[in-house]
Amino acid sequence: MDRSTQEFLVGVVAAATVAGGLSLYVATPYALAVGLAAGTPSLVRTSARLDRDAYDVDHTSTEQVVDGALAAGASLSVGLVAAHFAVTSGYDGPIAAAGVAALGVLAGQSAFYARTSEYTD
Repeated sequence: MDRSTQEFLVGVVAAATVAGGLSLYVATPYALAVGLAAGTPSLVRTSARLDRDAYDVDHTSTEQVVDGALAAGASLSVGLVAAHFAVTSGYDGPIAAAGVAALGVLAGQSAFYARTSEYTD
């Protein structure tokens, strides 16, 4: 199994574990937003569009952590705003979860690609 596959699996497991555990205490859209933010650093680096070899050579581990943290922060903040809007509007089921997931993932990817645009196709 290659490194990208392993990182993707780590991201999915992190997102599912955090979202699943947190959903026992808060509304699902909020839990999903936090779960996605937890998995975002691993998930964004596994994109097929990213020239991973060049990215790894040109960025120190600290820079990669910063890129992941910014992507996670964007995912978290947009996801929480979307979750708040969904829950206060009366949506707490699959529609809210889908909206939160879509907006949170889009925000995290956008933040990551904005910082790494020279390494993407």
